[in-house]
Amino acid sequence: MDFTIVDYFGYNLPSQKRFKLIKEAGFNGISGLLWQNDFDSDYQLFPKYADDNDLFIETIHAPYNGVNDIWIDNEVGHNFMERIIKLVSVCSLYKIPTLVLHPEHKNKNKHSELPDNFNIGLDRIKKMIEEAERLNINIAIENMCRPEYLDVIFSNIKSKRLGFCFDSGHWNIFMPYIDLLSLYGDKLMALHLHDNDGKEDWHALPLSGNINWNDIAKILRGIKYNGAISLEVGNKTLEHISEPGDFLKIAYERLRKIFTA
Repeated sequence: MDFTIVDYFGYNLPSQKRFKLIKEAGFNGISGLLWQNDFDSDYQLFPKYADDNDLFIETIHAPYNGVNDIWIDNEVGHNFMERIIKLVSVCSLYKIPTLVLHPEHKNKNKHSELPDNFNIGLDRIKKMIEEAERLNINIAIENMCRPEYLDVIFSNIKSKRLGFCFDSGHWNIFMPYIDLLSLYGDKLMALHLHDNDGKEDWHALPLSGNINWNDIAKILRGIKYNGAISLEVGNKTLEHISEPGDFLKIAYERLRKIFTA
């Protein structure tokens, strides 16, 4: 079983140091790599840093600012689509199998209204999928605030390269009444696991909030998910842990406790 974690986990360290500590804690991969200059100027060297530490990169996380415009007939939405298509090529270049894409963006816990017409966005996502099919890359749609986006995308686009990324924190806040893992389990390509109180998007380690992790593990076993168990976390609720290596060891042991028990 592969355990992976996002490349930034709440501690301000040089990126090369983060990769080294991730490996030392026991993880064997990186998930949700942010291929943009918003956080680390050396992000294009991340595949090398991963290789230097014998870590594989499971997924790239697509940018999310501007994603609401893919559903609108404007230049911003068109440019966002083109950016995603280029990221599919990046995945192919570095042999990263999956690109994770938000279908909408939220500001804290606030989100935009549903579009009047989904067709513009669907046409743009179809173009992304066409490039993904050409290059043998997966695009995994992440659950955000509204289940309608998942329904309309998966109902209207059929492709082996289109799948689902389950985000436990978003699910716990916005749609805990829907068993997304069972509903879209046959499409599951990636996980973003983190905990919260059902109100705020903490991105805390599992067992820090009110998610029932035994249930999550049971469902994943039931649908025979064999992908990586992936954390998308910071150190919320564990700010007193000053050493990032100690935090990563706690993170790794919590995954082992939940998913290998």
